[in-house]
Formats: sequence, C-alpha cells, structure tokens
Amino acid sequence: MARNCDRALAPRVDAMKNIPQILLKRYLRSQPTRIRLSQFNFLSRYAWLSDLLKEIQPELFPPEPKAEEVVASPEAELPDESVLQIIDAHIRGQRGTYHVERWIGQRGTGHLFAGMQVGANQPVVVKEFLLPPRFFNDEEATERQQAFTSLAGVKLADGRVQDSRVLAPLEAIADTHTFQRCYLVTDSRDASPTLRQHLSAAGPFSPLQVREVLDQVLQTLIFLHQQRFVLPAGQLQTGLVHGNLSLDSLLWVEQPEKFFIYLCDLALWERLFDPPMVKTITHTVAQDLMDLGQVAFALLVGNEPSKQDFTQAQNWPEVDADLRYFIQRLLALAPPFETAAAAREALRALPRPLVVSDTAEPVELAQRRRRRIPWRNLGLGLVGLLLVGAVGWWLWQRWSSRQALAQPRLCCLKDVSAVPEEPFLYTAVEGSTWSQIARQGPTTLGLPSLQEQLAAAQPSFQPVFRPAESLEAAIAAVESQEAAFAVIPLVGDLPYTVATQIIAYDALAVVVPYSYAQRQRGLPRTLGGQLSLEQVRRLYAGEFFTWRSLGGADMPVRLYAPENAESLALFGALLYGQAGLQPQPPTQQVTLLPPLEMLRTLIRDFETEGVGSIAFAPLSQISGQCSIYPLALADQGRGATQPLTLTTGDSITPQIDLCNRKGQYFPDLDALKTGAYPLSYPIAVIYPLDNRRPPFGQKFAELMLTDEGQQFLWQKGFVPVHQEAGRVNPRRISEQNVAN
Repeated sequence: MARNCDRALAPRVDAMKNIPQILLKRYLRSQPTRIRLSQFNFLSRYAWLSDLLKEIQPELFPPEPKAEEVVASPEAELPDESVLQIIDAHIRGQRGTYHVERWIGQRGTGHLFAGMQVGANQPVVVKEFLLPPRFFNDEEATERQQAFTSLAGVKLADGRVQDSRVLAPLEAIADTHTFQRCYLVTDSRDASPTLRQHLSAAGPFSPLQVREVLDQVLQTLIFLHQQRFVLPAGQLQTGLVHGNLSLDSLLWVEQPEKFFIYLCDLALWERLFDPPMVKTITHTVAQDLMDLGQVAFALLVGNEPSKQDFTQAQNWPEVDADLRYFIQRLLALAPPFETAAAAREALRALPRPLVVSDTAEPVELAQRRRRRIPWRNLGLGLVGLLLVGAVGWWLWQRWSSRQALAQPRLCCLKDVSAVPEEPFLYTAVEGSTWSQIARQGPTTLGLPSLQEQLAAAQPSFQPVFRPAESLEAAIAAVESQEAAFAVIPLVGDLPYTVATQIIAYDALAVVVPYSYAQRQRGLPRTLGGQLSLEQVRRLYAGEFFTWRSLGGADMPVRLYAPENAESLALFGALLYGQAGLQPQPPTQQVTLLPPLEMLRTLIRDFETEGVGSIAFAPLSQISGQCSIYPLALADQGRGATQPLTLTTGDSITPQIDLCNRKGQYFPDLDALKTGAYPLSYPIAVIYPLDNRRPPFGQKFAELMLTDEGQQFLWQKGFVPVHQEAGRVNPRRISEQNVAN
C-alpha cells in the first residue's frame, strides 16, 4: 500500500518541481514580443534561474518565428551575418575581455548583445557599431574609430562617482583588424526596455507619470549640462549636451512601486557612425529640451508624434493646463526655458492637478494591473528576488540622491548670483580646520579672512559661525535646521534628509619627530619613511613599547593625539571603522594635546629624552612644521603613499632637509583626491534637503567652488576639487601657519 501511495504521489512531486518553469514561461509569454528577449536576458543573470531558462528557451524563441517577428517589425531589420558574426566571440579591451553570448536587438545606430566579462563573471551589454565600406573608406573608418575610443565615455573631472542615471560606457573598443567595427561595453542595465518599448506595451502615460519622467530626465540633463567631465583621451569638458534624446535613448528601469529613467546613447559617440553624407548638426541645450518635450508629448498620446501633431491644439490629449503649458515651453511653442535647471524648477513649482482627466485614471489603473500580474504569476521566488533588488536599489538611491549637483564653473566669488540676503547660522566642529578658518581675524600675512573675502564680493551674504561639539552634533544641527549648513569631513553615512557637496579634500597625517642634525638615528630614516595602517592601528592599541619591534631605532614609543573631537572621530572612522579609537592599556596611554603643542612636544621628546613619539593631525593644520615628518602609509598590499610632494612632482623623503626646502613642498593633489593616500577624505558642505528654505548651503558651496573660492581653500591648507587652483600659483605648505 505504501508503494501505491508513493506511485500516486510521484506525479504530484514532479508537478511541484515544474511550477517555477511554468511560472517563468507564463510570465515571459505575457510580455510583448519586443521586450520578451530583454526580460529573458535580464533574468539569465541569476544563476538559480539560468538552468530553467535554458530549458524553456526553445519554446519561447523558436528559430523560425523569431526571424519572422524581427522581419515583420517596422522598427528593426533582421540582422545579417555581418552583425551576428560576433556571437560567441571574445572581444579584448584595455579593461578586460568580453564574451559575446547572444543578440538582444537593435537600438539607434548599433546592435545590442548580451555578454559576460571573462574572469569577473559580470554580465555586460556589448553594442556593436558598423562602418561598412559602402559608406566609409579605410581612412574615414580609421578616423571614426579613433574618435570613438577618444570620446565614448565620460567621468567626473573631480573623481567623484555619482549615479546620475546616465549609462556611461565601461569601455570603448575599436576593431583595428577590419576597420569596420567598434564596440561599446556597458553594464547590464543597458538591456532594459526603452521608453518606446514600454510605451508600446503599457499604453499612454498618465499626467502624473509624465511629470515624474520629466523630473528625472531634467535632473540628469542638469548634471550633463553643468558638470565638468574628463573624456577617455584625457580632455576636460565643461558641460555635455545629450544631443540624441528620444524614446529610444531613454531606458525604463522598473522597481516595485517605482520606476527610473536612464539616459543612454549620447550623440557624442552615437553620431560618429552616421554616413559621411549625413549633415552634421550642432547639438545644443535648447535642442535637448525640445527633444524632451517631444518625448513628453509622445508619452501622453501613446505614440511618437510628427511636428504637426503637437503644433495643432486639437491633437493634444486631455491634461491639466499647467502641464500642457510646461510641455509647450519645452517645445518652444511658448516662451522656452533657457536651461534644464530653470525647466526643472518650473516643473516642481507646478500645482498638483485637482481634476484628473477622464482617460487618465483608467490608464493608470490598467498599468498598475499590468505591473502586478507578472509578479503574482512568477511566485514567491521571484518576488523575494525583486524585494532584495529593491532594497539594494533603494539604499543606493538613498546615498546617490544626496549628492548635490555641481554648479557651473565660475571665476570669482562675485559671479555667484541669487545669494540669500538674510543672516544665517552655520557650523563646523570645534577645533577643526574649518572652525579656525571661520574664526580667523582681519588680514594676516597678506591672506584675507573668509569673512573679509565674502564681505567684499557678496556683501549681502551674511554667514554667522557657531561651532558644534562633535560631528554628530554638527549633523544634528543641520537635520533640525538649527544651522543652515555644516562644513564637515565626509567619512560616514549621513541622514537621508541632508544633501552634500564636496568642496575640498584633506587628510590625517601620521607624524614622527624630524631632526636633520640627528637624522641618522631618527624615526623617519630608520622606518624608511613609512608605516602600514595595520602597524599604526597596533601602535595605538598599545601593542608596541619600542620602535625596534617595527624595524626602527631602539627608542621607546610614546603616543599623542590632537585635542579635538573631529580629528579623534576621523582617526577612529578611517583606521578602525565602526569600532572607533581603541582603548589603551594603562601602561600605554595616548596623550591629548592641542595640535601645535603636540608637534612641539614630539621634537622635545626626541631631542631631550630620546623618545620616539608618534601623533596624527589633519594635514591642513600642520602645514609648515618642519620639525615633524609625515610618514607615507601603505594599506591592503598597496605601496606606501606620501601625502606631501615636491614642486618637481616627487614625494618627500627622509633624506631631505625640510626646513631648508621651505616653499618647495605641498599636499599631493592627486594622492588626496583619488584616495591613494589611505587617510584622505573629502570636505563637504551638508544642508537640508528642503526646497522651501533659502539655499544657504547650496550657495555657500557654489561660492567655494568658484576659482577664487578654490584658491582660498588651497591657501588655507585644503586640496581643491578643481586641481588647477592648486597648480597655478601654488600655495606652498611652508608659507602656511608661519605665525605658529
């Protein structure tokens, strides 16, 4: 009887095993043909689904129907062998090798293929561009290839990594063997459906959805139009125009209860593959805004319009008058916007519509039903996967959304416009470098104070400084809006209610006494001018009592730290993470002293007692002190990096008499900005994310990011965001703090 029960249960068990497969097939078959392959490729990234997808692939994509579908599509031609021959090929670039696995579809002037980065096992999208001989001779093709590798890809000039919803290429590769191909490698998001595909599947957007699309795209255009970028060939470019904005270059990336619009296919590289007979067009900010207006109109009506469609009143759908007028301004049918920033400001000022059109509500409900059905059918496994992805995405967005958009590069403090004209409070940590700058008196040694410079250039801008006891207190003051903004080091997570703008860089220097007369037995020489971060941690944990244990001179160890909360918090965060500065055993205490007294004590310990003392302090606070030597630091198997460099570009060494080389060394701009020196950190203005308040923090950051503001920060010991401020008429370290 038991055997009979087993036989009876066996079909049920097999059926249960097939449930995931059934759900996957049902979900993918529910997708429109155009985006079914994109969704299939998206799900193939997950190892636990890949075997199931391989089993059902023949049913979903039989060879004959697939070819017929592509041929029948009015928007794409079936790719011929010249396109598909790269399938299963390995494309070698400078950053890696990429295995091309399958064709996804055509977009713009190229064809998309799903691939994998060899070795890293990271999914990528490879976009293939052709330079056919019927349009390009060998010389023309070579010129296009060279331009492609020089232009295809952008990074922020200041080194920041910021998710601005622009799909920047990972790598641009030219096939120099045939002169007929180029490849653009991007991450897997590039396989997401375009707005055209989503519009075809979901139908017209509701006015509220169109507002959200406009808001996201305008925010990204502000980023493109105003930021300073570095191109792959090293050229600096202030502001970029998209130049190719359409339903095909906007990607729909959907998460539960939220969607995101990503921009791709910039004209900077996409238009390189237009045949020579195609007229070259100068791309402008105004054209970007007009193109966005056409996209918005298409989303409302459900298809891409001709110019006659949106110039005739009877063709406009039923939407609230405010949104309609806004789109007309984008299309230059009404007074146009001058910038994307002005357009976004106007969009956010639009009143929320009180009456929704008769057609908008049913469309919105229908779209919600379309979104719910696939997830319910996929079952608990896929729901769990999406929830994990949503949490990760939300955490990333929470961080990236707080990064303030950089303002246009201006020359002088006086060039910043629309500064608030009422007094306000701001803060920084007591004892920090910024608190010293804020409290500096009238002009000293030819260097005007911050207050003097602001009063001369912006007399209506009236900041009043009030120090905070700690980093936590400074952040809390901004959160509670007791302070308009704070100037603090950016080393940890911030509340999601505040925005940030980096204005400079600084670092903690780990220093030992330096006496050129006794340099042979001094710590800089016997330690080789360097320590590892692990050795510094163990020193301050009280594990070493003599320097001989670290390969140095036979001298006792004595530990010091600066007597201010910000430096102690930085030391704890950068060296110990969440654990903070470790408690010391009774026999190996850390002595807290004011920075300058601490430095004098180090050299006195060495010269009078023969003690090898060690301390740390912000590099901006110890400038010009030649009786101490900042050690180069190594971390995680990387070579040691020195925070100071000579005017020749070489790092300082223990053999150099620092006191005789005054005016010839200063902070290493590249080492601090890139993080090559492991104890470097950004200095940022943080302010409330509240558009109802006057923009005190935004304007202060804008002032500090002018050329004049960056020079001022360089003179005060910080490393500027814009490196030219540190290279033109550089401020030597030994010229700073001379009065000390």
